[in-house]
Amino acid sequence: MKNTMLHMKLKMAVCSAALLAFLPTSAYCGVCFLPDCQDEDLAGGGGNMNMNEDTAFCESKGFTYYASGQCPQYYAKVAECNRDDHYLKCDAQTWCKQNGYNTTSCSIPQYVNEACPSYGSLYKGCKRDNDRACKETGFTKTCPSGQKLKKNSGRCSYDSSYGTCCKPSGCPAYTSLSSSSYGTNGTDGCEYTCYYTCNPNCPSGTSTSNPGGCGGATRNGCNTKTCYYPYQSCCTPYSDESGCSCGTYSCSDGCSGTRKCCSSCPAPEPEPDPCSIQGCGKGGGGANLGRDCCDYICGDWLPGYVFCCDDMSHSICRSYAPSCSSVAPGCRFVGNVYCGGGYSGYSIRYCG
Repeated sequence: MKNTMLHMKLKMAVCSAALLAFLPTSAYCGVCFLPDCQDEDLAGGGGNMNMNEDTAFCESKGFTYYASGQCPQYYAKVAECNRDDHYLKCDAQTWCKQNGYNTTSCSIPQYVNEACPSYGSLYKGCKRDNDRACKETGFTKTCPSGQKLKKNSGRCSYDSSYGTCCKPSGCPAYTSLSSSSYGTNGTDGCEYTCYYTCNPNCPSGTSTSNPGGCGGATRNGCNTKTCYYPYQSCCTPYSDESGCSCGTYSCSDGCSGTRKCCSSCPAPEPEPDPCSIQGCGKGGGGANLGRDCCDYICGDWLPGYVFCCDDMSHSICRSYAPSCSSVAPGCRFVGNVYCGGGYSGYSIRYCG
């Protein structure tokens, strides 16, 4: 009830009987009880003690009664009723502004921060929030299966880890997304670079232009191009030699290449001098040997021919000549030799 909010208005409205003994005879003590005082004048009519009238006045002016005489927390006193200082006008917005809460809006990527406790539309200031800004402007960090974020375009300007999703079309042939030293060839459709997995270029010293001639050609590392060597005049090379009994060696084919040539066989060892045969010296025969026999052998036969006896029963053979059977293996018969006395048991054998 409004009347109960008159707090201590009775402080001057009641005079105790004991106080009357000290007042002049012309003074009187007026006693009234709320709400019956109305417009009566107290103390000789000198003061208006109509407390209902003060309450009504303050409330009619928009004041609110506060028993403590102070505004609530986070509210500022903007006015006080001149009839009762417990009637106040308190304003939350004013308190907020007085205490630094003056921000009402911010520009993206800034957002209002720290609302005033008593006035929610005022804030202490702005605070950057890149995540919120990217999400609110349609960007994402995750894509559906089979898609991925575009590498460059479509990225959020506040945080490049946010972007737009893209379904890749795949890298061209002979390329992949793995980095290599062979160069690049386009993208996978989502702006990710495709690198060659093999060398697409011709080897050094070759080109894709055919110069003619007989220079020859090769292929590039990806086997997609024919690469020609520089021009060379044509030449018919010699073929390899065959039937080589003593091995082969590498030799010129006559056209700047090589072929197989037969190696030379080693020279045969010198044939023995038939004049060194026991009993037959050059220029003359031994004992009991006819001179014509030894001269014939040493003078007319080349080294490698052996003088021997076919019939070892003859005393001359037993003493001066080897048996042909001992030298015959690997030796071939050449002819008979007749020495002194008409004996024909001597032979010439070639042991080459």
